[in-house]
Amino acid sequence: MAPVSAGDDRTPADVTARPWYAGTPASVFCRRRGFVARPGQVVAEPSSDGRSVVLNVGLGPAGSATAATFRRAAAAAVRAAGPARTLRLDLALAQGGSMPTAARVRAVTEGAALASYRFDAYRSKRPGPPPPEVIVATSGSPAEPLALAEALAVAEGTCLARDLVNCPPGVLTPTRFAQRIEHLARSAGLSCTVHEGRGLARLGLAGLAAVARGSHEPARYVELAYTPPGGSSAPPLTLVGKGVTFDSGGLSLKPPGQMHAMKSDMGGAAAVVGALAALPRLALPVPVRACLPLVENMPGGGALRVGDVVRHLDGTTTEITHTDNEGRLVLADVLVRAAREGRGGPVIDVATLTSAAVHTLGTRTGVLFASDTALAERLLSAAERAGESLCRLPLLAHERRHLHSPVADRVNCSHRHGDTVQAALFLQDFVPAGTAWAHLDIGGPAYNDEGPYDEVPHGGTGFGVRTLLETLRGR
Repeated sequence: MAPVSAGDDRTPADVTARPWYAGTPASVFCRRRGFVARPGQVVAEPSSDGRSVVLNVGLGPAGSATAATFRRAAAAAVRAAGPARTLRLDLALAQGGSMPTAARVRAVTEGAALASYRFDAYRSKRPGPPPPEVIVATSGSPAEPLALAEALAVAEGTCLARDLVNCPPGVLTPTRFAQRIEHLARSAGLSCTVHEGRGLARLGLAGLAAVARGSHEPARYVELAYTPPGGSSAPPLTLVGKGVTFDSGGLSLKPPGQMHAMKSDMGGAAAVVGALAALPRLALPVPVRACLPLVENMPGGGALRVGDVVRHLDGTTTEITHTDNEGRLVLADVLVRAAREGRGGPVIDVATLTSAAVHTLGTRTGVLFASDTALAERLLSAAERAGESLCRLPLLAHERRHLHSPVADRVNCSHRHGDTVQAALFLQDFVPAGTAWAHLDIGGPAYNDEGPYDEVPHGGTGFGVRTLLETLRGR
């Protein structure tokens, strides 16, 4: 992530990005190159002194620009800056519109920081020049420095989640993932407990233990906690993140063409870790707990078999009819434990649970299921403010017929039509009535295989971090 700092419109830079609204007269140079100020459109123009470059960046019609517009414009400017050493973004100073300048500063900073992300840890040579140092021009309002600092905290949490998802699965095993979380907790001031071996067995997380049987890498269960400055007696909000560090499908082996991105099956845990990492810097007055089951799903000799029955922490049973539906098994007992220890607070789980939703919503939108309307509305509003696409689907009770088992309380394999809804219904079985619960299925947007767009890179996207933080901010 490029270094980002505040400046003003006189701060020297190799390249300066300036805003334009549609309909505002642009230079002849720009008009000849088709510049009409579409949101995110960029045309580079030599400055009058010939020693620097001006990036003309479109914001759309005057008064229509939103936070998402400014994020997109800043990201486009960063990508267009090329080998420049410094880039000054004057975008937050655009005249017109009702957004406060501080909100623009935050959006521009997030867009610039997120668009400059790179994952080069395993390259012998960098594929191009390093991202430029970015200077966000501000108007001098007292609220702007705080907005910039908050944006950087959110962006760094998102980039941390991206790093975790992009890390090779042979490196980020459950053990090493737990160690990274421990190190992060120490540096960020979070409390952290890692359960392993006999201590993990005593917790009774039967689904996690069952999935772990096929791998020589032992499972881990990590609990993180954030306490706000001054403490709080309020019930915590509990975040549960699915952390399958590699998903081969187990004995129900995935086709080879579907396996290359399965290091991203811990995208839910990565999003939760990224959000927790940002909380101390944001100093939000909300206590937060995180529950992170970490495991590999592999087809070893001791692997979970089709036909096995798992007895869960709440005493109910699941017949295994497909070992590639391991995520719901891993989360089931964790949801029971999270609700028991959450003192009545809401529970939100985040998981790359199904691929079925992409057939309806595409690859850039997450799916929301919720038992509580108020919690659902909070999450949807937060996602809109954060610039992440989220769509609520209903918990259709009649789809439970596909979870029937002749030998147990339920099966773990849904029907191929409606799998996303049926998986959410499976999870709902493990949340006590009266607990406000939401489930975010981010199987589509957690990993981008299509190439960069807006502020989103190829590979791990960090989807969910910004939505979770906005939800906590608005609580």
